[in-house]
Amino acid sequence: MSKNNDDKGKEERQEADRTREELDVILSARQELGTEYNDELADKLMERLDAVIDRRVEARLKKEPKSTPLSPAVPITSFVFAIPLTAIAASMLGFRGVAVVWAALIIVNILYSGKKLGDIF
Repeated sequence: MSKNNDDKGKEERQEADRTREELDVILSARQELGTEYNDELADKLMERLDAVIDRRVEARLKKEPKSTPLSPAVPITSFVFAIPLTAIAASMLGFRGVAVVWAALIIVNILYSGKKLGDIF
């Protein structure tokens, strides 16, 4: 484990300990004060839990890899090849050949974009 991971683990443990201590204080206060302050104590607990959850979500979002923009090379190349392939398919098979070539080109570009075919059709 790297030193950076050890530091993060230590910080998480300290935060968990602080949260437990605050929860103990809130529960002790409830026992001492009685039920008339339940709403205020519950609000304080929710504020603390919201802060902890927000920090954890932010940490997870930082860990997620950033998506890189796609290069236009594949779409451009596929459409450059579309011209001769369309001509060859049209001369040999007619409209059916053209339809097959263009369907293949569209599928290649969709797959390159990372989208699922079911999401599009």
